[in-house]
Amino acid sequence: MKIHDHSKYPLTCLFSAHSTTSCLIMFNLFNLRFFTIAVIKHFSNFKHREVLPLYPKYSSPGLKVHLGSGTINLQGWVNIDTRQAPHIHLQANNFDLSEFNDNSIREIYMCHVLEHFSFVEVEKLLSNLHRKLSPGGVLRLSVPDFDQLIRIYQSNNNDISSIRYALMGGQDYEYNFHKSVFNSSSLSDMLLSCGFKHLQAWNTREDFGENLGDWSNKSFKTFKGNIPVSLNIKGIK
Repeated sequence: MKIHDHSKYPLTCLFSAHSTTSCLIMFNLFNLRFFTIAVIKHFSNFKHREVLPLYPKYSSPGLKVHLGSGTINLQGWVNIDTRQAPHIHLQANNFDLSEFNDNSIREIYMCHVLEHFSFVEVEKLLSNLHRKLSPGGVLRLSVPDFDQLIRIYQSNNNDISSIRYALMGGQDYEYNFHKSVFNSSSLSDMLLSCGFKHLQAWNTREDFGENLGDWSNKSFKTFKGNIPVSLNIKGIK
């Protein structure tokens, strides 16, 4: 058997089975390293990011909770998010609001947060939010509207990239993945089954007095004009 000296044939060595496997491993480790650095930078930037306070023109008295605040610094509200930041009052992962007594919260606001829970978790979450609200309390939700996403997709010549992030989430950190989809009838049915009543659509300017800079009044450009992406529904306990 003739044994080749691969030191004389670097290209042969490069494409040998063993070397190819090693290169793939090194390539994957290289990508993993940069992905890890990107994630660390993302969390670090958010953690130390100073967010300007936002003072809604319309605000009711009582305890108000902003679940999944992200970069929106609502004044007069308890800002809760999965990530730490100077404007976040409480860091939590499951949003069970165990820190609050039942029947103690006047308003709960969630903008493009509910879809980050599985359809199995959503019903439990909504039931728990109903329990935490005081009688007459308001749950105000904004979620990606699946019917509108279809309109946006079709109006952009079936370009799926035009709805990718709204449908599936930004996927740039652990909790930024979407697990559920909603339209008006499906979300209304869930809210009613969890005890909410007097369901109605709401508008950001009408309810808060101004745009909040979140997804609640965001529109997507299409070849047929701008199309709102969000389904905004509120219910009363």
